[in-house]
Amino acid sequence: MSLNSNIAFRWLWCELAPIDISVENELDNLLCIDRQKILAVKNIQSFVNNGPFLNMLLWGEKGCGKSSLIKSIVKKFEKSGLKIIEFLDEEIISIFKLYEIIRQNYHFKFIVYFDDISFDDDDALFRRFKSVIEGSLEEPPSNVMFVATSNRRHLIAERAYESSDIYSRDDLNEKSSLFARFGLTIGFYPLKKSEYLEIVKLYFDKYGVPSDNEFEQEAENFAIERGGRSGRIAKQFAIYKMISSQEV
Repeated sequence: MSLNSNIAFRWLWCELAPIDISVENELDNLLCIDRQKILAVKNIQSFVNNGPFLNMLLWGEKGCGKSSLIKSIVKKFEKSGLKIIEFLDEEIISIFKLYEIIRQNYHFKFIVYFDDISFDDDDALFRRFKSVIEGSLEEPPSNVMFVATSNRRHLIAERAYESSDIYSRDDLNEKSSLFARFGLTIGFYPLKKSEYLEIVKLYFDKYGVPSDNEFEQEAENFAIERGGRSGRIAKQFAIYKMISSQEV
């Protein structure tokens, strides 16, 4: 299939299918993650310019912009030939078939994207995934970068070092070795109240929601009821205010 007309694809059941991705916010409108943006953009810029690069793991708080950041960067570098493939196939070994397609399209750069990875229960899948990222006999194509997201903060390496049980340490080091495959790990942290309210105001402007003297406490209560502050919750609050202010 021709890959010229799309920038985003889905790999499922050993097939590549084009998908539409909506980029709601440009990079400049992704607030309170400036350090994360700088690191990710510089890494991908080096990748598309044929320079050295690192596979990336974006980890941390849910709803704080991990996937939004990746979509915005892909859009930014679209004219440089960057494309993204979301890997959804349950059989990780199918990636070797995907490699063939990527190598045939050597004039493009590809991000192979794994969303919300977790290997708590399936060690067999974990070991296959680790080998695919780095370590199998077949090297990944030179025009591919792996990017993954996870909601879990990774503390396995420290725990493995402190453990006095040699078998526990071996098991923990085995699990932490996957994270070593991602040379660039970027953390996303809970928002401060001021940051959260800044994002609320951004969405108020976007949706034409008037603000009043009560909105800050209302926005805070809205976040507390939903488990904490995040960019996603800020957007939901703005939409809630927009809907509730409309006349029936």
